[in-house]
Amino acid sequence: MGDLNGEMMEEETSSLLETQLAQAIAESLQNHAVTNAVFLAERLLAERDCEEYRNALAECYLAEQKAYKAYEVLKECRSDANRYLLALTCFRLNKLKEAERALLMGSEMANLRHLLSNTARHENVPNGAYGLYLLGQVSERLQQWSAAKDAYAQALELNPTLWAAYERLCKLDQILPSKVFNEPKYSKYEMAAKRQQSCSFLQNGSWKRSVNRTQGSGKKEEEMDSPDRGAQAGIVHPGVGRATKGLNTYNLKASIISSGAQNSGYGGYEEPLSLAALRASRNSQTQGQPMPSHVSLTLSPNANLNYSNVISKSGRKVPMQDERKTAHFSIYGNAQTPAQAAPFKPSPHVNVTLAAAATGTLMALLVKLGQAFSHMCLYMLDEAIGYFNQLPARQFNTGWVFSQLGRCYMETTRYSEAERYFADAFRLEPYRLEGLEYYSTCLWQLKKPVELCHVAHAALERSLYAPETWICVGNCFSLQKEHENALKFFSRALQLNPAFSYAHCLCGHEYVYNEDWTRAKKCFDLALSYDMKSYNAWWGLGNIYFKQEKFDKAADQFSRALAINPKNPVLYTYLGMTMACKDALEEALMNFENAELLDKGNVLNKFQKANVLVRLGPVSYTHLRAHETPEHLVCRLLLEKKK
Repeated sequence: MGDLNGEMMEEETSSLLETQLAQAIAESLQNHAVTNAVFLAERLLAERDCEEYRNALAECYLAEQKAYKAYEVLKECRSDANRYLLALTCFRLNKLKEAERALLMGSEMANLRHLLSNTARHENVPNGAYGLYLLGQVSERLQQWSAAKDAYAQALELNPTLWAAYERLCKLDQILPSKVFNEPKYSKYEMAAKRQQSCSFLQNGSWKRSVNRTQGSGKKEEEMDSPDRGAQAGIVHPGVGRATKGLNTYNLKASIISSGAQNSGYGGYEEPLSLAALRASRNSQTQGQPMPSHVSLTLSPNANLNYSNVISKSGRKVPMQDERKTAHFSIYGNAQTPAQAAPFKPSPHVNVTLAAAATGTLMALLVKLGQAFSHMCLYMLDEAIGYFNQLPARQFNTGWVFSQLGRCYMETTRYSEAERYFADAFRLEPYRLEGLEYYSTCLWQLKKPVELCHVAHAALERSLYAPETWICVGNCFSLQKEHENALKFFSRALQLNPAFSYAHCLCGHEYVYNEDWTRAKKCFDLALSYDMKSYNAWWGLGNIYFKQEKFDKAADQFSRALAINPKNPVLYTYLGMTMACKDALEEALMNFENAELLDKGNVLNKFQKANVLVRLGPVSYTHLRAHETPEHLVCRLLLEKKK
């Protein structure tokens, strides 16, 4: 009897220790004390080795940016949560085949993927939409383009707010944003989220209640049972729309979540907007007030609502639609800072349809952004610019939108306009390094070394671990004709992100300057392996073949580049030059004229067109003088030189 009592006391002590460790881990993660969380998670796993505690330790290792440790902890695990974490870890370590096996539940299914339908393949992918998104990334890196598109599409089917999957899908295929971002899908996603939360309550309630009783927090059980609190502790939850199978590994997370309840701003899970609006309307009815037929969301009247300062500071009039006349935000001047501004609150005077409150607002915004982004990926750049200009003012005046607009202008070689938008993005959000690789290239094209050095120094001050930083520095040296130094910095960018297609292209261009054709070709091939729509890489290959006088291959590469981006005049010029070298003069002239329609100031195009005109036959001096144009002037000078 004494032995039995001793065992029971030991179990209770162990359970108490595990509970205290779990809560201490949660507090450490919540306060970004990752090293402390790792130490405590190692103690927890030493106390009892189970998949649940391995999951907690792996989370801490990933937060510590040590994926190789997480891999060793997870590689023998089989639960859904651990399979997802293992796949994520393998992806970061570039163990792509292992990541695919982890997501597809074993090598047998992965090997038979060509015999299975897409639905059957994805049936057991863990973590719902996020697992499918990760599978899409893995498939894309393995150059399984069709599988990647299917995974992204199914991820968006489960979660229409997964914009990252939409971005990747747009780069692989043409897709209508209205088919992805619509109210029925969002309603389905919202209902699935509620079911997942209810399932989490049932699965995790007993463990959390025992933790709460041990701690004596005094909180209500329904307050402590919120699955949404896991985000505060940096914990990954299973994806919406797919119930997890097998061993339940989320009990630990539930106890971790509960420890942060006292510091959270609410009890229980946060209601979707539609439910909150409906409840508010019901409350107003019970108080004898008429039920509002619409709901509107407005900012505090204390906010300084002024856009004129943005325009005056940037030196460029920002295109405004009618709705931008009531702009409610200020970046420069005497505007309130975010800390000074009043917090966002729903207005009691509401005026948007209840049914659209939860779905229409977010989905309508994503449709507008999706239309602009999809057209940009299809290189329908003028249309993309139009869609970006139709965005609401609050969304338009952001660093992301300005960077995309700069990219649109840059891809059509309108570098001056592109520079203005990139500069606005950099001024508006100087901490945004994404997009600086294109901004620095734009400044390289405009031959502005001072501005380029300023951007590079600013990037170096913010992060030494962002690949965009080293691309900016590399472009600085490239502009000074120091190609070897430029290559060193571009290579550093590739060390930080080996899948950076644009960095591979820039390395290829530097090797071309050094006339190292073999290495240049290898760089462009690598760029295409990561992004088949990189027209820069196709142009780079064509340029190599052109310099090697392999004109048939050069014409093929330039044609592929033009098929991707038909709005770039430089591509037409180089294809015309190639055709002229093949003595296909009429076709060459047609390409030069296409380039002229896109960019009338292209001097190289004018000179090459004049050469073709001379080769096509004698040109009348009278005709040239009567219709004097820049290319005819060049043509006349060539004729005089020929005589």
